[in-house]
Amino acid sequence: MEKFSVRLISPLAGVRDFKITGENLPLPENIVWTEQAFPRVLRATKMAATVSSSHRTIQLSELGNFHTLQQAKEFVVLWPASMSTHRLIAETREESPSINAIVLPLDGAFETRLDAARRFRRALSGRSLGSRFGALPDQTKIRHILNLRAHDGRRTGATYRQIAEVLLSREPIAPRDWRDHHLRHKIRAILGRADRLVAGGYRDLLFYPHRRGRTSDC
Repeated sequence: MEKFSVRLISPLAGVRDFKITGENLPLPENIVWTEQAFPRVLRATKMAATVSSSHRTIQLSELGNFHTLQQAKEFVVLWPASMSTHRLIAETREESPSINAIVLPLDGAFETRLDAARRFRRALSGRSLGSRFGALPDQTKIRHILNLRAHDGRRTGATYRQIAEVLLSREPIAPRDWRDHHLRHKIRAILGRADRLVAGGYRDLLFYPHRRGRTSDC
């Protein structure tokens, strides 16, 4: 078990989007999402009653390779540490925290939370996680990757024509042809979507296939 300090690096947007462990840049293995921002974050607790012979109580130390972050009376658990496939917020007053139940809010993202709980339970049993509910379609992933590549190109100082030439055209685009080129409006639309994605639209991706109550590019 490894313990890390947590520092806020994301601005408020209804909830705190994420925190990171340590002093490094945010990477998949050290991002700590909240359950409000990402429905695959599970709130775990310990019930007093046992409901069946298969009802397990798990000491967090049993998980092995994981990160834990203590905040007040809660432990944030990333397991396994290298991939953070499962993300838990454990409510406990014990020095050696243990859990035996998952809390599933009856909200619009219930199916995703249920799927995350199912995959966590299968992982505890050493079974394959199975298919993931609500995975982004490949075509949607490709579109968002294109949006972000265009955004990165503009940040490095590339012109719209250069971005279109690299990402969308098989032939060089002469500067004299750019004013009336058919890709001119397309690259503007792509960069518009990229701006919305970077400005907060990525939060919609965290809730896919559910909606967060406003129009998104998902």
